[in-house]
Amino acid sequence: TEDDVYCRCLSRTLCHTATPVTVGFYAPCGHRLESLLNKVTAFMREEMSRCEAAELLRGHRKPRSPRGWGLLVALWLLAFYEPVVTEGHLRRKNLEFIFIRFSAWEFAGCDKLWAGLVTTLCHHVRQHFGALPLSVFHVLGSRPRFASGFSQREWVLKKGTCLKLWGLLLVLAAGLAILLVALLVPGVKDHRALKVVGSAVASLSGSSLVLGALSILKNFVVSEKKKIERLTDSDRFAGQLGFMSKIRGEVEVLVDYLAFMEVFERRRLRVVLEITSLDLCYPEKVAGVFNAMATLLSDANAPFIFLLAVDPSVIVPCLEQTGCMKGLADNGYLYLNRAVTLPFSIPEMGSRSRLRSVEAAIQT
Repeated sequence: TEDDVYCRCLSRTLCHTATPVTVGFYAPCGHRLESLLNKVTAFMREEMSRCEAAELLRGHRKPRSPRGWGLLVALWLLAFYEPVVTEGHLRRKNLEFIFIRFSAWEFAGCDKLWAGLVTTLCHHVRQHFGALPLSVFHVLGSRPRFASGFSQREWVLKKGTCLKLWGLLLVLAAGLAILLVALLVPGVKDHRALKVVGSAVASLSGSSLVLGALSILKNFVVSEKKKIERLTDSDRFAGQLGFMSKIRGEVEVLVDYLAFMEVFERRRLRVVLEITSLDLCYPEKVAGVFNAMATLLSDANAPFIFLLAVDPSVIVPCLEQTGCMKGLADNGYLYLNRAVTLPFSIPEMGSRSRLRSVEAAIQT
């Protein structure tokens, strides 16, 4: 049908476009938008499988995931190795799409609709990869760096971390040895100073290891979603110094973690945020979502694809009622064109699509 042609064209485009990108997925009917989004998602999954098979035929290594044995490998690399983005990694064609459907109507009752967008993003990324790798990345992980020259080495040992860990273990062993000698060896038991030194050295080195483990446990229990909810639930959150920078910091950690997982999984990652039901919300909240996409999530290295499924004839009057139109001559279409990187308008339903819809309705 005509709709299949439009959706497949868009899905193939999104597989090759640079990120971050905001796609204006414009269609006049809200119910039709849902079915078209489902078609785009299905076609992108097909394209993802095709690219994966083509990459394996070229002789490249098989991708891996942070599950089962791969989880142990990921934790080992997170703790002791630094990822490197090589030329071979940049040439990889296989993709993995993480689809996140965000219904703005579900968060329309809260004061800050844009916070719902950020928490939904953090929650689904954490759920996709697992809580433990992300918690370890918060404490021990490092952002990937680009390779120098033509080096194809993707992992570099973190010598500083290894030296610190071995130093703490040696100091801990020395402190325990001194303490055992002071407690068990005859003739030395009376030396109280030796016991104090041994217990102090053992407790100091052991406490550093325990603090690191507690930091990982804290990030495992308290997710990024809960951190942002705590900030927004505060009665004076609007007056907190650096409030927006705290939330942006959480998003930047998430972007660095996705870059790490790209190197680990040996594929390119793309997070597809499908934003729906935005034209059912109040004008101020509609403008807040646009501000969130512009200020919080549009990092130059962010692998985000925003699929804004809206009806422009409804969104534009909402935008023109808010204060974001100052300096744009109250022109909502001009603001929408500046906010959207790739506008994609779906024409009215063609005859084949209508016949297919009637056939499906009769069969059910």
